[in-house]
Parts: sequence; C-alpha cells; structure tokens
Amino acid sequence: MPLRALRSHPSPLYRLPGSALVLMACAVAVLATVGLSAFFAWRDRDESVRQAAGVAGNVGLLVAEHAARMIESGDLLLTQATALAGAPNQPLPTGEEARERLSMLAASAPHVVGLEIRDAEGQPVLSSLSDNPATNAQPPAASGLNPAGRGIADGTMDGRPVLRVTRPLAGPGGPPRGYAVAGIDAASLRDVYRALDVGYGHTIALLAADGRTLLREPDGAGTGGNPSQAEDIAATRPVGNTGLSARVTIATGSVLVRWRDQLWTYAAFALAGCAAVGCIGALALERTRRQREAEDALQHAYDTLEEHVHQRTTQLENANARLEGALTDKEVLLKEVQHRVKNNLQVICSLLRLQAARIDDRARRGFDESLRRIQTMSLLHELLHRSNEPAHLNFADALRQMCDGLVRSDNPTAARLEVEAQDWIVDADRATPLAIATSELVSNALLHAYPGGHPGTVRVILEAVDTNMRLIVRDDGVGLPPEMPGQSKRGASSSGGASSGLGLALVQALSHQAGAALAIEREGGTVFTMTLPIQPVKRAAKQAAA
Repeated sequence: MPLRALRSHPSPLYRLPGSALVLMACAVAVLATVGLSAFFAWRDRDESVRQAAGVAGNVGLLVAEHAARMIESGDLLLTQATALAGAPNQPLPTGEEARERLSMLAASAPHVVGLEIRDAEGQPVLSSLSDNPATNAQPPAASGLNPAGRGIADGTMDGRPVLRVTRPLAGPGGPPRGYAVAGIDAASLRDVYRALDVGYGHTIALLAADGRTLLREPDGAGTGGNPSQAEDIAATRPVGNTGLSARVTIATGSVLVRWRDQLWTYAAFALAGCAAVGCIGALALERTRRQREAEDALQHAYDTLEEHVHQRTTQLENANARLEGALTDKEVLLKEVQHRVKNNLQVICSLLRLQAARIDDRARRGFDESLRRIQTMSLLHELLHRSNEPAHLNFADALRQMCDGLVRSDNPTAARLEVEAQDWIVDADRATPLAIATSELVSNALLHAYPGGHPGTVRVILEAVDTNMRLIVRDDGVGLPPEMPGQSKRGASSSGGASSGLGLALVQALSHQAGAALAIEREGGTVFTMTLPIQPVKRAAKQAAA
C-alpha cells in the first residue's frame, strides 16, 4: 500500500502519531507479560497439586496391594490353622503336638507374629507364642467379619502391635466353636511405608470398614479419627476384598512449598520482559522520529519502483506468452514424432511378417522374436502418444496390453497369464528396456515352461516395496535346466528349452540398462525379479542439485 494511501486511511488508528502507537503497544505488552506470568505461575500451582494427587493415588495403590498380599498370606495360614482345628464336631486342639505344628506355621511367614486358636468366648486355647495362651487373651473381633468370614482389627500379640486377622471355626450346630487368629506384625508394614519415597509430607493409614484407623505412619497407631484434613490431598484405595482401605494423605502445604520457591522465577521473567519492552519502546520512539523523515524519500522511490514494475510485468507477460506457444508447439511435435515412430514400427512389423512367410520354420522363430520386440516398442510409442505427459506413461497399462497380446500370439499351451500391476508413471527411457525384458520372460515362459500342453499359470506382478518398484515374472513350470547358471550365463528360456539367440543375456542387458537388479529363483518353477528405484538416480540427482 502506498504511503499516501496510509496517510489518508479512514481509520483513526492510522492517523495517530507514531509515538502514541508505540506507547500503547508498550503498555499492552507490559500488561500481557505480567498477566501471562501470573497465569503460568497459577497453572504451575495447579499442576503441582495434580501431580501430588497422582503420587498419592499411585502410592495408595502400592500400599493397598502390599497390605492385601500380607493379609492374604495371613489368611492362608489361617486356612491351615482351621484344618489343624479339626472337624466341626471335634474339640479344639490343646496338646503340645498341635502347638508345635501351629508354631511351625507361624514361623513359615516372617511377617506373622503368631497364630492362635481361641474358643467361642475369645479365650486362647492354643498359641504359637507361649505355653500359656491366656497371656495373649484379647477379644477376637469377630463382629468385624466380612462376607468371606474374615475379621481384621488392630491389637497386640506377644507385646507387639499387630493386625489381627480372624477366621471363625465352624461348629456342629450353627454358631462357631472358636476362632483362628493370625497376628500380622504392624512394624513390618510401617517399615515398608517408611521406605516409600513419596517426596512430600505425608501420612499412610490403613482404615477399617467403619472408617476407624488401624495403622498410620508416621503418626503411629490411630485412635479412630479422620487422618486427613480438608485442605490436604488424600487418595483412598480398597485393600482387595478385605473390607479395609489404604489412605495416603499429602499435606498441601508441603506441595506448595516447592511452588512458592519457584515464584521468584516467574517474577524475574516478568521483570525481564517489562525491561525488554521498555528498551524496545525507547528504540521504537527513536525509530518513529526518523521514519517520518524518510517517508517522503520512500514515497518517491515507491512511485519510481511501481513504474518499473509495471514495465517489467508487461515484458514478462509477453515473454511467458511466447514460451507457452513454444511449449505447445514442442508438445505437438513430440506427439507427432511418437505417432510417426509407432507407424514406422508397424510398417517394419508388416515387412517382417512378409519376409517370415518365405523362410523355413527354424529361421522364422528368430523373425517372430524380433517381431514381438518391435511390437512391444510400438505399443510403448502408442501409449506415449496417448499420454498427457509426452515423455511418460503408466507402465501398468503397458504391462496389461503387452501381456494380452502375448497370450493371443505366444500361448500354444494351456497356461494362463495373470497380471497384477500397480500404477507407476515412468519415463520412456526406462519403460522401453523393462517392457522388452518382461516380454522376453513372459514369451519364453509361455513357450517352454509347460511342454506337452501341461496347464499352469504365469504371473506378472508390478508392486511398490518401500522406495523401490519390483517387477516379478513367476511361473510354476518345469524350471530352468540344472546345467544353466542362475545369475551369470543367461542363455536359456525362463523355464527350460532353447533360446532364440538372446534369452537371459538379453534380459540381463536390458535390466542393467533400466537400472534394475535381476534375481532368479528356481523353487517351484522359476521366478525372475527385477528391483529398481521408483525415482531414477540421475533424475533424483538433478532435483537435489536444483
């Protein structure tokens, strides 16, 4: 937009002095800097709280899983203690042998303080801790039994705080005849909780189904109150199917301590941003003063440049029109050349057919092979003539039409020819040798792979593999003769029989000309694979240089 147009713009913003615009921009920038710093600081606070909540949840899962495994191991001992108690109609065991077996069960689990068998009133009759079970008499906490018949409560055993896991012993009528009690060492649980690196000020508690605290670390045994405050971060996880729950509480204050330590960073960024805005504003004011002085000279230069641009644009439009006309003439000439080459090749084919009618059958085979190759080149020139791009064609269409012609002319057996080709736009320099090589392989397979009229299938596959195209000619015929090498002296047909003089040597030369790697496999017939890059090497190098 010319400077004179800016000065006459209807918007009042364009008519304001440059210094006023600079001051307004600086004020907006300062407000934005302070606002963004406050926003990111508050978002960092929320992120710290969310991270702490995630830590609490993960630690809660770990604590709940550990407690569940400890209680399950104690419950397993209770199962064996229940079996030791005998059938429902038998009295509870009290002998020395039973006590020794109970002691062995308790010794098999290091985290279990002791095992006891109590009567229906809750009095110990057999204990793994001493010869006098009455020294550990405590209520069995049978009222806290869960649906699985297991009760869990806090208490002491042998003078040590434990979690008592209780299981009723079935009686002959209905009420239990006693209880099996296992004491899980609370100190081992606390040791595990102390070893957890939570990273914040926290408490870990095991709660009963009624909300009473059974165990809390680092505060010690609970008194039944709520272990967390409203402002703290708490995560509660169920401990398996025991009815207990593990609660991890992180003090919000310990989380925010880190966040407050980082506030100076946001303040420093805000101050640095405001200082930068002030410096830039000062420079902008000085620049505004100088800009006004340069506007008149710039306007004169703009007018001169606009005139030169107009003249140059007219010259370029005329040159483009001439180039477009020359390009159109070139494309028409190239299509005409393709058409004439195709017609000349068809005339050559007609002359070869007339000449082949006057020679013997052995020499006629050579004429037929030459005729087939010329027809392949004629087909390519016809496709080039029809193509929208004068020097490129869809090689998949060329394969289908070429194979259709080969089936009609070179298929004296009952073999079928199948073509599976992906679209591939290729230039004429690579299409011609690839088409002739494929024609050679397919024709030899149809003529020699199935002697005696045996049925079979010849497949031609064109597919993209990574950055390469793979052209495969596969047959399930008799295969190459054993004496013929697989990769060097290629003088025979694709699957056996004599060549017409070119054979695999011609295929090898054409593959090399197209920039393809030729591979031969002999299992289950013969497979010829030509692998070549989708983009020609020379063409890719030119594009990279450009």
